[in-house]
Amino acid sequence: MLACARAVVAGVLLIASPQAFAQGRPKADPNWPCRQLETAAFSLASVWAGPDVDLNAQDWRDDPDVVDLATKMSQRRVPMEDVEKAISAFKSKQGADADAKLLQAFGAAFQDLTQQRSQVLSGLDRFGRKQRELADRIRAENEVAQNAADQANNAGQLDEAARQKLEWDLRVFDDRQRTVRYVCESPTLIEQRLGAIARAVQQAL
Repeated sequence: MLACARAVVAGVLLIASPQAFAQGRPKADPNWPCRQLETAAFSLASVWAGPDVDLNAQDWRDDPDVVDLATKMSQRRVPMEDVEKAISAFKSKQGADADAKLLQAFGAAFQDLTQQRSQVLSGLDRFGRKQRELADRIRAENEVAQNAADQANNAGQLDEAARQKLEWDLRVFDDRQRTVRYVCESPTLIEQRLGAIARAVQQAL
């Protein structure tokens, strides 16, 4: 049992240390849990080199066709192939106003997707803060476990409750770290979708 406790302590020191928590992080934000660079803002110019797009316009909401196309664009579960088909069908249907309305749909989708991206970033930041708090707790529990291990050398037994608490928190920390890797990809995937939509729209104009 003593050997097991020392193995847990070693794992805590490796995983819950500030250096390990920040491993691979390209900037100093202690709450950012991803290896990818945290970029708060994402500008239209990053993906768009076409005609002006009014991102503040709201009158597109009165046109069901524009709303429907913008929704298809911004729903990430809709494959880009289907978005491209929807753009083509939209252009065929709208006549002389097709380009202007297509730009409206693109502007609305850009606003929606960048908002989704911001929400993902906020969620990752909250997750990172919780992981930091858990890492601090694990380090405190590690000290308790070390003291218990030292006492066990003399008393012949280890504080089982302290050891189990330490093992559990370490397991939770590690599981969360594995899970968040998938979420960390979301901002990049949103940016890629925005780029693909922008290219599709420009080709259709």
